Amino acid sequence: MPSKTKIAIITDRDYFHRIDALLRRKFGNPDKSYLDPTASLVKGILSQNTTDVNRDRAFVNLMNTFQDWQDILNSDEKLIADSIRIAGMSNQRATRIKNLLHWLKEQNKGEIDAEFLLNMEPKLAMDKLLKLHGIGIKTASVFLLFCCGAPFFPVDTHIKRLMVRFGVYPRKTSAERMIIELSEIIPSELHYRLHLNLITLGREICKARNAQCKICPLDEVCNKCLK
Repeated sequence: MPSKTKIAIITDRDYFHRIDALLRRKFGNPDKSYLDPTASLVKGILSQNTTDVNRDRAFVNLMNTFQDWQDILNSDEKLIADSIRIAGMSNQRATRIKNLLHWLKEQNKGEIDAEFLLNMEPKLAMDKLLKLHGIGIKTASVFLLFCCGAPFFPVDTHIKRLMVRFGVYPRKTSAERMIIELSEIIPSELHYRLHLNLITLGREICKARNAQCKICPLDEVCNKCLK
């Protein structure tokens, strides 16, 4: 992983415990569901620079077009690209998906299965994933958090926007930097539900173009840095 830097504005574990409590009061505890590790990584590639709806449609199309992971690996990239075109950047994604499946097979004694990564020490698994072309720290952190509860805190566009509005980070701070630092400062037991509840807040209330501060459950802890 990249080297650590200091967080821009001093916060502490209690600050995030408070945010977590306020969000749970509003949205509750998100359900946890098992995600197939290989499917999770493929979805991660499909999710980059597109909407969740288009990602999910592309993944369903991919699964309906091919019999299994080996069938995808054996197929022409154009056929793969055609099946995931709705997600955009389909040629690039098709190459990355094939490269991922080939790498998993090579690393796992001929089996196309990402399960072995979940049995590694989390930082080692992260380092391995980051060496793959097309797998960035966000995709890797989502995979490791959702599939095995590893202590990483993913930052998507919603959470990045919220961290700026809360006054935790300056506007131009990268998501990559936030992931590294927030993974350390936010208590690991909060990572899963806080990640999902912050996304819900960003989608439903603290929207990019319409921050509804009057009904926001975090109004008391927000600096309202809306620029």
